[in-house]
Amino acid sequence: NILDIFPQQASLLKKKINNVFVLNNSSFSYWEHRPHPFAFSSSRPITGEETLMYQNIEFFPLELKNNKVNSVGLIVQDVTELASYYQTQKRLSVELEEEHAALSRLNKKLEDAQNQLLQSEKMAAIGQLAAGIAHEINNPIGFVNSNLQCLKEHTERLTQLVSFFTKLVNKTAEPRYQDLTAEMLKRQQYDFIAEDLPELIEDSVQGIDRVSEIVKNLKTFSHSDSSEWQWADIREGIDNTIKIASNQLKYKANLSCDYATDLPLVHCQPMQLNQVFLNLLVNASQAIDERGEIFVHVRHEVKLKSVMVKITDTGSGIESHHIQRIFEPFFTTKPVGKGTGLGLSLSYSIIKKHHGEISVTSEAGKGTCFTITLPIDCSEPE
Repeated sequence: NILDIFPQQASLLKKKINNVFVLNNSSFSYWEHRPHPFAFSSSRPITGEETLMYQNIEFFPLELKNNKVNSVGLIVQDVTELASYYQTQKRLSVELEEEHAALSRLNKKLEDAQNQLLQSEKMAAIGQLAAGIAHEINNPIGFVNSNLQCLKEHTERLTQLVSFFTKLVNKTAEPRYQDLTAEMLKRQQYDFIAEDLPELIEDSVQGIDRVSEIVKNLKTFSHSDSSEWQWADIREGIDNTIKIASNQLKYKANLSCDYATDLPLVHCQPMQLNQVFLNLLVNASQAIDERGEIFVHVRHEVKLKSVMVKITDTGSGIESHHIQRIFEPFFTTKPVGKGTGLGLSLSYSIIKKHHGEISVTSEAGKGTCFTITLPIDCSEPE
C-alpha cells in the first residue's frame, strides 16, 4: 500500500487520491506550494551536487469504467532545475526592486533639491517684480482712494439736498408740483439709487483697501531683509506674536506652547521671524472651521546647532496636490477675498534668508504641521 510505503506523505496522498475518485478528474500538487512531498534527491547536471528534489505531482484517473474511476495513477516530475531558475529570477527581481527603491529615493532627494533651487530663484525674481508693481500701483491707488472718499461725501450731500427739496415741494399747496416731483423721482428710480449708491461706493472703498493691503504685502515681500540683525530670544518673539494675534486665535482654537528650557539666543531679524510666526498662526486659525487646537513646540537641536519651531493645527489640512505649491507667490486655497497668496511665500523667503528650512506635512481633514529649522548663528548675508 502506497500509504504504508510513504507514511509521512499519507495525509497528502490520501486527500489527492480521494479527490480523483470523487471528482473523476486529475488533481495536482505544485512545487510552489509543496516543494518536496517525497524525500527524493536530485543531482545537478554539471556539478553533480545532490539536493532535495522539487516536485510536481499529478494524480490522474488510470482506469475508468462506466464513467467511474477504478484506479489512480501518480506521476512525480523532477522540476528542480525549473524551480532553481524561478527562485534565481525571484531573488534578482527582489534585488532589482530594492535598487529601484534606492534610486527612487535618490531621485526624490534630487527633485527636492532642484525644487528648492527653483523656488529660491523664483522668490528672487518675484521680489524684484513685487517691488516694481508696488511702486507703480501705489500712486493710482492713492488718488482713487481719495476720490472715492470725496465721492462718498458728495453723494451724501446730494442725497440730503434732493430730500430737502422733495420735502419743500410736498409742503407747498400746489398739487401739480407735487405730482411732477413724485413722477420725476419715480422715473429716475431715485429711491433705489439713494439706497444703492452708498453701498456701491462702500464696496469700492473696501476694494481699494484690499488692493492697498496687497501692495503693502508686496512691499514687505520685496524688502524682507531690511530689518536689523541681532541676537534674539525666539520664545519672546513667539509670545509677542501670539499677543498680537490673540483676538483672531482665541475664538477659533485653544493654543498650547511648549518651549525647551535650554533655548539659546538666535542671530536673526526678529521682526521678520515674527512675521513668519504670525502668518503661520493666522493660517492655522483660519484652517479651523469651528473650534480646534494649535500647538507650538520649540526645541534646541544641539547636534545641528539650530532651533526647531513646530506649529501644528487640527484644521482642515491641505490637499496632497497643493502641498508642492503652497510656497508659490500668489497661490492660495482660500476663497476669493480671503487671502493674497503672499503670506507663505514671504515666510519661505524670510527663512531662506536666515539660511534655515521650512517644511510642511498635512493630511486633509486632520490638520497641518509647519516645521521651521533656524541655525543659531546666522550671520547677516552680504
